[in-house]
Amino acid sequence: MFRTCSTAIALATFVGLIASGCSVDTPLTPVPAGGPGPSSAPDGSTLKVGAPTLVSPINSDTVNTQRPTLTISAAAGQFTNQPLQYEFELQNDGGSVVMTATVNGLTFTVPNDLGMNGAFRWRARAVLGGAAGPYSVVGRFQTPRLATPTVSSGDAEWRNWFFALIGLRNAGPNVSIEGLVILEPDLTGAQVLIQRTSANTFRPRLYLPTGNPNNLYGRTVDLGDIGRPWQWIPRGSTTCEGAGCR
Repeated sequence: MFRTCSTAIALATFVGLIASGCSVDTPLTPVPAGGPGPSSAPDGSTLKVGAPTLVSPINSDTVNTQRPTLTISAAAGQFTNQPLQYEFELQNDGGSVVMTATVNGLTFTVPNDLGMNGAFRWRARAVLGGAAGPYSVVGRFQTPRLATPTVSSGDAEWRNWFFALIGLRNAGPNVSIEGLVILEPDLTGAQVLIQRTSANTFRPRLYLPTGNPNNLYGRTVDLGDIGRPWQWIPRGSTTCEGAGCR
């Protein structure tokens, strides 16, 4: 695209216009005299486009996966014929950057599990040839909630909750007394008892509530051996489930 120069009536005026220069416009902000490259706009951007609009997830939405897809709408600008890329920035809920990624489209899928019961913020901006447009507003979302099972929950729901809880609380890959101590508040909140020895120390065995007052803790689960990967072995069952199963 070219700027249109007004027709000069006098030759001197025309020559003066030529000297000042009618130049090809570009998507970059103007280059200062003698400067090495595009200058920055007041917001720090160097690309003459608007900010993209965040589509989802926003407004503290709870996503249904630990690897959500972040979606924007295109940045508006004078140079719509230019193939823009977009930089996505993911932050923790305190505003520290977790990761950034530049993609060709309008979506970015987080490549790693973000965990359960978490909250994150994100924003995006258009980029082109080393220049970047202004950032969008910041969106916020929450990762899937870890729902506590109830007395009517089946074994699979208890098992899935327990292994998600291990990851959420960083209780370690292997069974340990320290890990059981970390998990105890959540287990107690779910009315689950941890077996204790005569010395009142934990053993890797759980008693699940049944809701039956005559047999309140009739469901028993072994968690494996100390120092070995966590397992889920209902007593009376030959089925082993978990990282330590062979």
